[in-house]
Amino acid sequence: MPAGKFIAIGLPIALGVVMIGAGVVNFVGLKSVRDSFVRWGYPAGFYRVTGGLEAIAGLLLLIPATSRAGAIGSVVILVAAVITLIRHRDWGHLPGAVVLTAVAVAVAVRG
Repeated sequence: MPAGKFIAIGLPIALGVVMIGAGVVNFVGLKSVRDSFVRWGYPAGFYRVTGGLEAIAGLLLLIPATSRAGAIGSVVILVAAVITLIRHRDWGHLPGAVVLTAVAVAVAVRG
């Protein structure tokens, strides 16, 4: 598959699946997720808001007509995550968040 076609078709689908998966994990709110959100200073239940927004962005990424909107939403969510991780020196999760942010930016720019 040519690189341009991969970016246009493959990356939005891959990012969409990742965002939906992350959204489900956050929305369900396993103890480790709830503990992280508390440690980061977010209000009780905010993990559900984050999870819902991630899942919505992921679903939008899977539909060609809305994939750019899903990518832009993902960029916003992921930049907030990167800022949170840096502020709280959570270096272990930072590389993955940075890579996903870069992918989301590539999808948003490519449209």
